[in-house]
Amino acid sequence: MRINECKVLVVEDDKTQLSLISEILRDFGFQVYSASNAEKGLQIINRENPCVVVTDVRLPGMDGLSFMRKIKSEFSDVEVIVITAFSSIEDAVESIKSGAFHYVTKPYEPEVLINLIKKACQLVKLRRVPIGTSKIIYASREMEEVLKRASLFSKGEAPVLILGESGVGKELVAKFIHEESGRKGRFISVNCSAIPRELFESEFFGYERGAFTGANKPKPGLFEEADGGTLFLDEIGELPLEHQPKLLRVLQERRVRRLGSSREKEVDVKIIAATNRNLEEMAMREEFREDLLYRINVLQIEIPPLRERPEDIVELTGYFLKKYSRNYNKFVSITPEALDVLLNYSFPGNVRELENIVHRLVITSFGEITPQEVSAVLGKGKRKVDIEINFDKPLPEFLADVERKAIERALKCTGYVQTRAAKLLGIDEKSLRYKRKKYGI
Repeated sequence: MRINECKVLVVEDDKTQLSLISEILRDFGFQVYSASNAEKGLQIINRENPCVVVTDVRLPGMDGLSFMRKIKSEFSDVEVIVITAFSSIEDAVESIKSGAFHYVTKPYEPEVLINLIKKACQLVKLRRVPIGTSKIIYASREMEEVLKRASLFSKGEAPVLILGESGVGKELVAKFIHEESGRKGRFISVNCSAIPRELFESEFFGYERGAFTGANKPKPGLFEEADGGTLFLDEIGELPLEHQPKLLRVLQERRVRRLGSSREKEVDVKIIAATNRNLEEMAMREEFREDLLYRINVLQIEIPPLRERPEDIVELTGYFLKKYSRNYNKFVSITPEALDVLLNYSFPGNVRELENIVHRLVITSFGEITPQEVSAVLGKGKRKVDIEINFDKPLPEFLADVERKAIERALKCTGYVQTRAAKLLGIDEKSLRYKRKKYGI
């Protein structure tokens, strides 16, 4: 969940404190509502449905603990953080026993409260993710930009090439382009690596009765089936070189001829291709036709890997938790610490791997997923992330690039909370501030 989508209600009878806390939260980008007592707070919860309530334990009328119990009984998906100047262990224990997400005692560092609110917002978002939708689940700016480009590229007939690692959701983006295009025809998807070489022409172009042994009745090819719609060529980098000129001819002429026929037929097809390979390098090695590359690469979209989109890890985890909890008729949630384990994993298999992990966790867990359960599913140790070494750069410049990327990743994983990012990087906060200034981050 983006911070500016997280609604926070602050309930505090001290007007100065109420104003101060509200201002700090607004400065961090939260949508903030405020109330001076529990009764007004309940009215706001009814009206605005916030993710998090931050309340003082001592309030006029209904006290903070009673207020929290009321919230948890009537608005179970809202998280509550209790603030108190009375740092007795009794208040702390009672608030946690009553269902508080956490508590802080005055005086406190604003970053501590901000960090708790962010974690609470993440959990609420996990619970509120809708299921049974075909739309793309995302929360990151990166995916927002991907979909903006996809929507823009959906208009007209120009082919679109989608790049990205295996499992990032290239077919989902292709379907989104088709839906946005307004085309009345079908969305036809074909995996180019799955079609046997000897069946390429009959599958793509179709055939007439008697065209070959076993052709007892005519069959339209993929281009005809997608006429008026979209043909998605997945893993186009795996298309055998010998068949590429035949595909190129159809893309150029927009006409197909079935096997066994002398008549050509015009087809109106939007072409979307996808690959996890570097087609330009393949073309240089003569493993992929350069003219075909130019034809399919008119418009290009690159989907970032999941490890670069921590907001989407949270969003997708919530979606898959709900999906598989419903499938197995059970309720499974996840602790903030377990979510942190997922956020710090590299996900070489991207969204497909995350779905598999959550599916397994739902099957094996009882109630709440713990960090230990996540670690057990991920296996011992994290997979290594390959670093691409560029020998065109001097060593100091290369190392600076690696350091900059590590800092950007740590900041993103921790919601740009410097104290947590510094801890994740194993450096002090002062060093992190210096390095951010040095690299302009």
